Amino acid sequence: MIRTPERKPPLYLITGLVFGLVLGLVLAWLVWPVRVSSVGPSSLSGEDKEQYRLMVALAYAASGDMGRAQARLGLLGDADPVRALTSQAQTALANSATQREARALAGLAAELGSMLSSQQATLEAVNTPGSAEVGSPVDTAGEGARYSLESQQLICGAASDAPEVRVYLFNAENLPEAGVRMQLQSSEDQAELTTGNHPSEGPGYAEAEITPGEVYTLSIQDTEMMGAIQAAACQTAEGEPAWGSWQLIFHAIP
Repeated sequence: MIRTPERKPPLYLITGLVFGLVLGLVLAWLVWPVRVSSVGPSSLSGEDKEQYRLMVALAYAASGDMGRAQARLGLLGDADPVRALTSQAQTALANSATQREARALAGLAAELGSMLSSQQATLEAVNTPGSAEVGSPVDTAGEGARYSLESQQLICGAASDAPEVRVYLFNAENLPEAGVRMQLQSSEDQAELTTGNHPSEGPGYAEAEITPGEVYTLSIQDTEMMGAIQAAACQTAEGEPAWGSWQLIFHAIP
């Protein structure tokens, strides 16, 4: 019986295959490795997104910087960031080992929800015809008043700024007057102001926040000076809706 010799593949083919495989691995791993770029938090897995939210919440609890927290959460691309934070807080609350994390998440959810609601109310006010005229203060000073109103102006700052009443007082010599007591009052709230408590603005300056929807009166040394003071909507230089602050400048009557 004649045996046919077994045919073996040429050695150079096997060598070439091994060399090609090694060369491909070297090129893929060392020369032209795959580089993942432009991958933001929105591309993270669900578990990693929860870790990211937690870090944002803990950072906010330490710094109180809502603008930065909102910007960071925006990178996640959540359709409803408040709901996502609340849901994660409830999950953390069920575990006794994560109570601190639950408080941080819940706190950020509450503050963010409040701010977004305020922004929505401001947007609606800005888009309401005639809203800019609503709330213009009225000079109500009568006999016995020691000061007279020189000017009033609605100042539109950042969209995140709370509405305020900002008062500047000058004496008869046109110098800022410190230590003057004032009252800002509405049916629901009352604030005591004294000029000179904000050195960066000068000795004759005082300020107080006001609540949108409330109507206030301003008294200087127990004499009513201004009425119908209300938070008024405005637009920032960037076109964002905001609550403006009323700047009131008074001079002493000689």
